Amino acid sequence: MSTPLTLPQPSRPSQMRCADSDRDLVAEVLNAAFAEGRITQDEHSERMDALWQAKTFGELTPLTEDLMPHGPIHHLPAPVNGQGAGLVVDPSNANQNPDSITCVMGDVKRQGHWRLRRRTTGLVLMGDVKLDLTEAVMEAAECTIAIPCIMGDVTITVPDGVNVRNETTTILGDTKIRGLAPVPAGAPTIVLRGMVLMGDVKVNGPGFVPLTKRLGLTS
Repeated sequence: MSTPLTLPQPSRPSQMRCADSDRDLVAEVLNAAFAEGRITQDEHSERMDALWQAKTFGELTPLTEDLMPHGPIHHLPAPVNGQGAGLVVDPSNANQNPDSITCVMGDVKRQGHWRLRRRTTGLVLMGDVKLDLTEAVMEAAECTIAIPCIMGDVTITVPDGVNVRNETTTILGDTKIRGLAPVPAGAPTIVLRGMVLMGDVKVNGPGFVPLTKRLGLTS
């Protein structure tokens, strides 16, 4: 008679491996705490960096043990097949490698249905990059776009319900966030990082109306 196979159990639950869905839930708690002013921007950044490096529940616990969310955590909507319902967060099948956008004296456009990875890096040098997120899918509750912009332009179009946090460094350049309404705690977050040197980074929400349209020059 064969003996049933019994898998060894971890001596403590804190040693169990965590999944991406567990990290996303912790990210929602941290985003809510930052939005409510219970942690500073530096604390939020440090904890988010530690979060994406965590492998076990024991490493996740210290990140939120001093945070008591005020009210329930609202889970982000799941994607609906065949429905262009705007930006959603879908961590399933997420690509763990950073995305890369390099534009040197040229043009790069991303629009329609595409996936924004957890981290996007690259370089814009005397080029023009346009990222339209109105029909995109975020692969994490917080996605970072860290693209140095040197004598170039980066324009990011976002739908309602998205939080954008500016952490860029500007030198004779400019970063503008326009046309975005306040969002609830735990909303999907885009973090902008990188150096803007004699260039422009613009984030346009649904409420942004170009000057040419306000003057009646375009429809």
